[in-house]
Amino acid sequence: MIRTAPNTFLETTKGLVRNPSALAIFAALYALLLATLYWFIATREATVWQVIITLVGLVVIPAEFFILQAAILDQAHDQRFRWRAILIDALKMFVVTIPILIVAYVLWYLLNKWQVHFPAPKVAITFPPAPPKPQPVHWPTLLFATLRCLLFGIAFPLATIHKWIEVTRNDLKTLFAGGAKGILKRIGRGCAHAFSSNSVLTYALGLIVFVLIPYALLFVPLTIKGNKAEFAVFVFRLVLVFVLTLFGWIVTVGALAKLPREIAAVDAKPASTPLKLSEEPTG
Repeated sequence: MIRTAPNTFLETTKGLVRNPSALAIFAALYALLLATLYWFIATREATVWQVIITLVGLVVIPAEFFILQAAILDQAHDQRFRWRAILIDALKMFVVTIPILIVAYVLWYLLNKWQVHFPAPKVAITFPPAPPKPQPVHWPTLLFATLRCLLFGIAFPLATIHKWIEVTRNDLKTLFAGGAKGILKRIGRGCAHAFSSNSVLTYALGLIVFVLIPYALLFVPLTIKGNKAEFAVFVFRLVLVFVLTLFGWIVTVGALAKLPREIAAVDAKPASTPLKLSEEPTG
């Protein structure tokens, strides 16, 4: 079963590389999102038009983000872009993301309140020529940082992606059917699948591509002589970071979307068919 995750990740990568038209559409949507973000951040609230642009950005940026995610899932499911279905799926994904964001915000707030009770010791001031004393590890700070990383870097993103996958395959009426009991059962099944070994391994492979490698490209220092050469290398690294972030995210979400079908195919056992009257043994 563990082989399913790397195989799916590799096949999704090959499929994306072999489909340059889809990759171009994803790149265009991603570039549009980045341009809108830049425009939103760079705009100052000084004139009426700038205030209007800022308010419009609050609507356009989430819309562009969810359209990109819906396009990734639509292409992963059907190998084509159905823009009417993508727009509907983007709206459904926005609706199901709201409660996840609320829960995440509440947990972040509670963790901050909890951490206040475990303050880090103050660093003792040392005067030259005495060397500074090495500070001991403050375990509560380390544990809270690890917990935040696990919750907001792995658990919530994985649960959100699987909820997106589920909502693109069903309508909202089906997802909320059965009352509170039915909703809780679906949430339990979704979490069990989101945190399965294949799902976590697929997401871990994606983290390497769209987080760790871009982080190393941005923050690992390089010694380059010449201002022009240094600027050219910086621009190249920045472009490479954007490319790897987009490519890694598309492959990760697409692989997670394909994973349920492949796991079902692996786990499926041939059902035993009852014997017909003409096939019953005689003797």
